[in-house]
Amino acid sequence: MRLELNGSPEEIKIFLDEVDEHLQVLEEDLLKIEREGKNSELIQEIFRAAHTLKGSSATIGHLRMTHVTHAMENVLDKIRKDQLDITSELIDLLFEALDCLRGLKEEAVAGAVSDLNIEEIVAKLQQAAEGESGQEGDGEEVEERIDETLENLLKEEEIAKVREAISKTGGTPLRVMIKFDSNCEMLSVRAFITLTTLGDLGFIVRSTPSEEEIEKDKVSENLEVILVSNKHKNEIASVVKDLPDVVNVEITALEIEKVEEEESGKTEEAKAGKEKSGGGKNNREGRGRAGTGRTVRVDVELLDNLMNLVGELVIDRTRLMKIWSLLEANEQLEDIAQDLGRTSIHIGRVTSQLQEQIMKARMLPVESLFNKFPRLVRDLARNMGKEVEFIMEGQETELDRSIIEEIGDPLIHLLRNAVDHGIEPPEERVRAGKDRKGTILLKAAHEENYIVITVKDDGRGIDPERVRNIAIQKKLISPEHAQRMSEKDLVNLIFMPGLSTAQEVTDVSGRGVGMDVVKNNIEKINGSIEIFSELGKGTEFRIKLPLTLAIIRALLVGYGNNVYAIPLNSVVETLRLNREAVEKVNNQDVVVVRGKVLRLVNLANAFKLKFSSGEKERIFVVVANAGGEQFGIKVDYLIGEQEIVIKSLGDYMGDLPGISGATVLGDGSIALILDVPTLVKQVAV
Repeated sequence: MRLELNGSPEEIKIFLDEVDEHLQVLEEDLLKIEREGKNSELIQEIFRAAHTLKGSSATIGHLRMTHVTHAMENVLDKIRKDQLDITSELIDLLFEALDCLRGLKEEAVAGAVSDLNIEEIVAKLQQAAEGESGQEGDGEEVEERIDETLENLLKEEEIAKVREAISKTGGTPLRVMIKFDSNCEMLSVRAFITLTTLGDLGFIVRSTPSEEEIEKDKVSENLEVILVSNKHKNEIASVVKDLPDVVNVEITALEIEKVEEEESGKTEEAKAGKEKSGGGKNNREGRGRAGTGRTVRVDVELLDNLMNLVGELVIDRTRLMKIWSLLEANEQLEDIAQDLGRTSIHIGRVTSQLQEQIMKARMLPVESLFNKFPRLVRDLARNMGKEVEFIMEGQETELDRSIIEEIGDPLIHLLRNAVDHGIEPPEERVRAGKDRKGTILLKAAHEENYIVITVKDDGRGIDPERVRNIAIQKKLISPEHAQRMSEKDLVNLIFMPGLSTAQEVTDVSGRGVGMDVVKNNIEKINGSIEIFSELGKGTEFRIKLPLTLAIIRALLVGYGNNVYAIPLNSVVETLRLNREAVEKVNNQDVVVVRGKVLRLVNLANAFKLKFSSGEKERIFVVVANAGGEQFGIKVDYLIGEQEIVIKSLGDYMGDLPGISGATVLGDGSIALILDVPTLVKQVAV
């Protein structure tokens, strides 16, 4: 069934962005309330977010979402007015409602109604919100009917009055339907007293009959009032019912065009800026959120196109520098070379600035990713009967949005493992002399030209001996090789696919389920992952990521007639050795460096080249690192470090083992970019 929404595609896109933001506000604040206890400011903010979400969904025509948010708002209103206590069960229910709203958001994305049953969660919310008046359920059907005929209910000038009243009082627009006793002898006096009483409870936008009509005795037994009040409707109903000759009162909340609480006091210029930024954002000053006045929504495809253009400029800059060096070598063209040099330097400076700005435009704080995890950790710990304190640091650290998209799943996996298998049950921790509550740290920080993300727990740690025994039992390594391995090497075995089933994971203190996938996904974006673990003390995973996937620094090397680029974050050092230093062990080329055996990759064998590098007296070896394991890449010569633009080969040649892409050099030639993690597998035992 198709979901018909009001508004243009751009308006719907803005609505979807706003839904994401308000749901994130709700989730963050609910977690804080559960952790810190009742906080009036947070509860008010939660209520505003739900109310705004209800209004925007009604405006766009997503009535299923409006239905759920209205029921949720009733619960939050009871909490706000101290009519409901905050319990873990109530928090669970509100989180369940958030999950339902996320599903309804996906309906808007797909443009189709899903099989999501909202009646069940609405019924639960209504049951939780049931108050002493018992009128909540009765008002539901009336309110939906009002929402459908709202444009006919209020005139344009009346809507303006409602907005003004909301901005001044922070109240809610209400429709108050009052019925008097038909046998009342002074009906106009009763109506006037009732109208005056309602005026004391809020701001009257309109009454039917009007005050002038009441004064002229043009009244009936029914009185309708549009009221903006910060009083709860049950309180208003109670006051009105106590008036003489009032036999029935029905009050329902109204939804008009979305009213932004922060709109009050803004200039037209500020409003225009808000529209430019996409509208509807909650500033939340003092809580780490940037205001919307200095931001614009930019399509990701546009940013990608800009990045490609910058990449072409970087290539041209490199070519200009190459031409400059050639001209400078010719004495007769020295003057021209000088002019060209100055031009090249200027273009280089401008290109660097443009590159930096575009890079910043693509950068997002990792907060946008980290904010998803407190709920994940909370739910897992609660389901497993564990007590966990989840700490996040460095949320302001910025990372390319493409990397943020790729790193999400590996981090979810690491956090799941930390809660499920790393952190012990409270009783076990107490027996071990630890605090009942375990700690999990998720931290992001800059380190040189990289971002390092740390996932650390104070749980069981990884037992290297158990890993060794299971690896031998599963015939993943030989007993002889296992005996030669260090503790660090043994711990790194959890990245092997054979240690990824549930049974093996339990036997090795729960680490390893799908860890090979985690490692592969991280290495796919030119990142690396290391493990530091101490039995009984805990485990730390350190993920090192490039700032962007588009432009990286690389070491250019030559082998035969080809030039290759090795990502600099994988390079440990370079060596120049005599050919005699290369030895054969089990048909594998190795060299001994500072007493440690280093296995070598021969590019001719790796890529099945028809040529070899020839027999030279001295060779160069690039020592590379992948997942904590070092190996050497044998090359003919070193060219030097250079900033390169990564070009994918996927559309043209498909996936090539050992090659992650290509780049264009200054002279127009092509250099292939080596996939270091894939190459290391060729020399792994």
